[in-house]
Amino acid sequence: MSKRLEGKVALISGGGSGIGRAMAIRFAKEGAHVMIVGRRESALQETAQADEKISYVAADITKTEQVEKVIDTMKEKYGEKLDILVNNAGWCPVQPLKEITLADYDRAFDLDVRALVDVTIQSLPLILNAKGNIINISTVGATHRAPNLSMYVGAKAAVENFTRCWALELAPDGVRVNAIAPGAIRTDIWNVTNLSDEAAKAHEEGIAATIPCGRFGAPEEIASVAAFLASDEASYVSGAVYAVDGGQGAA
Repeated sequence: MSKRLEGKVALISGGGSGIGRAMAIRFAKEGAHVMIVGRRESALQETAQADEKISYVAADITKTEQVEKVIDTMKEKYGEKLDILVNNAGWCPVQPLKEITLADYDRAFDLDVRALVDVTIQSLPLILNAKGNIINISTVGATHRAPNLSMYVGAKAAVENFTRCWALELAPDGVRVNAIAPGAIRTDIWNVTNLSDEAAKAHEEGIAATIPCGRFGAPEEIASVAAFLASDEASYVSGAVYAVDGGQGAA
């Protein structure tokens, strides 16, 4: 491993499983000290056991006071700097509009949008101190829509526009902001839809049929791109949205 993140400090939301776990492990192997955040302490512990450079805070980032706790813990452990913020936590409801309630909207946008903004705002002084960078996790669906995903792709469209606006605003401060737009990645997100088992299987098969590479991706394939964006190798990359989707977004 190249150790291109040696000495850097990273904070990853949703680090207990899936893409977040893969990024935490990859960053640590690249030399970074990584703090992961999530609601499920058992999942966070499992990720942290993968590398001694990974620590965790169990917190619900939809609650501002718990975000404050996370940032306070970061400062106590690593000082007044944050080199890499990865806004990864998200929720993907699969529901037709005819069944969606305002509570479903609130849940999706609270985690996918509001929490991302809250974590970024509270982290920003540390990021500015480090002249660090921010990576937001979007989705191919933000530009290539599909039925029954309106709450998710609507939220992620906001995330992509935040990414570009923040890149423009923070460039004079030496801070880069980018996003990754994964396609269909094999994670637990496929196990927490509101569909029946039969409908969920049909939904998954329908998505797989649209992928030119003919398969779902692996979390580690997202982590590889994140490691590049977090490193000095990407020093001239800001305001970009990297598609990692097996060619799905090329159509």
